[in-house]
Amino acid sequence: MELLSGYIYIPVTNLERSVEWYAQYLHFETAFEDPLYVEMRSTTGIRIMLIVSEEAVNSQMTYSNGPQAAYGFVVPDIDQARQWLMDHGIEVRRISNYQGKSFGFYDPDGNIIELWSDYPKA
Repeated sequence: MELLSGYIYIPVTNLERSVEWYAQYLHFETAFEDPLYVEMRSTTGIRIMLIVSEEAVNSQMTYSNGPQAAYGFVVPDIDQARQWLMDHGIEVRRISNYQGKSFGFYDPDGNIIELWSDYPKA
């Protein structure tokens, strides 16, 4: 069996607001719209499904050291990505350096998104 791609369900309370946010800040484009969800795709083939959650549910996990992202994306330059988000008014967390640099930030519904620079070169 060969896996070709993947998708992530992200709970949101306002589809229109979330579609605009994910398009503006993460450059996803709408691929399919339905009254219950919107499928968005990146130019590299990443798919996200923004799905309406009537309750204020978010997709983060809680560890002993606090809430952590349930999903994330790899970027080529973590410092540049972090600076770009800060320049656009997005509150970001500090950079962590564990198995590669990463940091988290929040979407409008409080879902933590992690950007990661991948494992360090051996």
